Amino acid sequence: MDRRAFGTALLTTGAGLQAAAAGAAEGACRKPAGGLGEQDFRDYIAAFNRSDFAGFSKYYAENVEFEGRGRHFRSRAEVLAFYREVKSRMQETIEIKDIIVGDTDMVANIVTRLEAERDWPEFVTGPIKKGEIILSENFVWYEMKGGKFVHIRSANYRRL
Repeated sequence: MDRRAFGTALLTTGAGLQAAAAGAAEGACRKPAGGLGEQDFRDYIAAFNRSDFAGFSKYYAENVEFEGRGRHFRSRAEVLAFYREVKSRMQETIEIKDIIVGDTDMVANIVTRLEAERDWPEFVTGPIKKGEIILSENFVWYEMKGGKFVHIRSANYRRL
């Protein structure tokens, strides 16, 4: 997904997320209609960081659609195959900067750290050599239904 489309989509969703965030600030401790809250997201990222495929993949719907930098997947199996390849070649860890949870949407600002464990000349964002580290800041927009992510859009906006 290109940055302009991603930005437009975020603005469209923003009002609902802002209202949900205001409700949370008033002490509302309920699960969003989509079934996932902030702690679920933190658990998802913790499982991802430790390469616990069973732990993080349980948050994906079978037909999850994932749109990221240079990649577009239309199933849980495709997303997992991609991450198995990535994690076999490098350490990828995510740091959560901010999360906003709405009823059926969640937006996160994250820092991604990639450390190559071996050369990968055809890596999707460009060649990377063993030992090289790439840090980037990203927005990720998650649509949720029934306690699962059904659509994930990720956009990189800064290299650190």
